[in-house]
Amino acid sequence: MTHVSPPTRGRFIGGAAAASAVAFGFPGIITAQSKQLVIGLDVPLSGPYADQGKDQLRAYNLAIDQVNKAGGIMGMQVKSSVGDDQTTAGVATDNAQRMIDRDGAVMVTGGSSTGTAVAVSALCQRKGSLFMATLTHGDETTNQNCHKHTFRRYNDAYMSAQSLARTLISKYGTGTWFHITADYSWGWSVHDNLAAVVNPKGAKEIAYVKLKLGTTDFSSALSQAQAAKPDVLVLTEFGADMVNCLNQAATFGLTKTCKILVPLVDEYMAKGTKDNFAGVVSTAPFYWQYHQQHYTFAKRFVEAFYDRYKAYPSNGAECAYVNILVYKKAVEAAQSTDPAKLIPILETMQWNMTKGPEHFRKEDHQGVNSCLVVEGLPAADRTNDGFGFAKVLEEHNGPGIMAPLESLSCKMETA
Repeated sequence: MTHVSPPTRGRFIGGAAAASAVAFGFPGIITAQSKQLVIGLDVPLSGPYADQGKDQLRAYNLAIDQVNKAGGIMGMQVKSSVGDDQTTAGVATDNAQRMIDRDGAVMVTGGSSTGTAVAVSALCQRKGSLFMATLTHGDETTNQNCHKHTFRRYNDAYMSAQSLARTLISKYGTGTWFHITADYSWGWSVHDNLAAVVNPKGAKEIAYVKLKLGTTDFSSALSQAQAAKPDVLVLTEFGADMVNCLNQAATFGLTKTCKILVPLVDEYMAKGTKDNFAGVVSTAPFYWQYHQQHYTFAKRFVEAFYDRYKAYPSNGAECAYVNILVYKKAVEAAQSTDPAKLIPILETMQWNMTKGPEHFRKEDHQGVNSCLVVEGLPAADRTNDGFGFAKVLEEHNGPGIMAPLESLSCKMETA
């Protein structure tokens, strides 16, 4: 592969062999000799978050096909390198390294876990490669473990906690709270953020039970909750773990005796819990039924997704889809895939797609966008084969729910 000085960090594959990226006196400008641009899709296709990973992959494929049909990115067709991260940090980083070193990926995206996102983020920083995280909700991704080469559009736990509390604090602020939480960075982050808001308002935390990722039997923790008779039961679980936990909570009668909060939900979790999700309050960065009514671009995305897959997109799928389009916009603005040129673009760029105006905050690369608070509907009231699973209680604007800059632990690298 031929480079100019200074070299671009992008790698391109043309035909069966690598093609040269030649600049006509301008470093990082790509020529038509480069036929393909590789993006790494590092998502869970097995394990407790497999539904979420598979839905992301559907959206990535849709976005890539649409981009390619419209001429690609700077005239280059986009090719994907896919890996199953199994919601395991070591596997996720091995995938990302293979994508970068072997397949020539110019950007890595994906994930359904803060644990895997933090690990891949660190690897991409060491490799000097761009990472656009998808479904990672813990604060750590863009706060304590922030990196110059990582951008996260998805709402963080602070944003969800602020949204939940502002909608519900007047009704559920006082009383006793029982927490059952996934025992890893995301679960801790959600718990701490929620407790920091509601405890000073009068909530009394009576238990904080942490269970490992992939737990299938929640009976011990739920027995404790049943005996404690809390006013509010917070299930900070995700994917199949949340489905199992909430369905088992129903067998203990807890869905009838206390208010249940699930800090983050998507369509597949709601479908898996059926009537047990009725009345459960949660948050979502995107809800297809709501956003398609308010944003033309969202409506086009939802229709294209449904036409192709005969299903409606989850919020993780929407984030995956938009990540590809934001990357395309940034590359074409920079006329380069070199992260040194892309990062300043991403730090200042704004876009208006599925949710209205959005941008990344320069100080931590956290996406600034809205968050919904939703309440689950009974199965009989759901629409569109059960994908219309909730009513929106309130939409909170991004700037109003972001963690204050002075509270951040993020120490961004200079390069």
